[in-house]
Amino acid sequence: VLPAGKALEMVTVDAARALGMADEIGSLEVGKRADIILVDAARPHMMPAQMPLYRLAYFANGNDVTTTIVDGRILMRDRVLQTVDERQVVDDAQREADLAIRRTGLDSLLQTPEGFWGRSRLP
Repeated sequence: VLPAGKALEMVTVDAARALGMADEIGSLEVGKRADIILVDAARPHMMPAQMPLYRLAYFANGNDVTTTIVDGRILMRDRVLQTVDERQVVDDAQREADLAIRRTGLDSLLQTPEGFWGRSRLP
């Protein structure tokens, strides 16, 4: 329903304008901060190869991003984070989620409910 060109504008120049930062970000121009992603367009769900802008707008997702450059600084290269310890972030997030579940007393929701398997609907 949303034209591909408008979808791409919304996440670039329109977003910059909405933030009041159109003079600094939103498009690749001399004098603006360079935030760029590289997308692996050769993945199966990105085929056929025709119409690359449409494929980027309609089919690409975050898992297709291979490299991220923010303000001219490479933050991720070939899907490897360059500025943070990803394993540590994941471990910290899991620990905090476990603590939050314990604090709220929702531990029972982590169990697979009886009747989960072999039914088209939960009771």
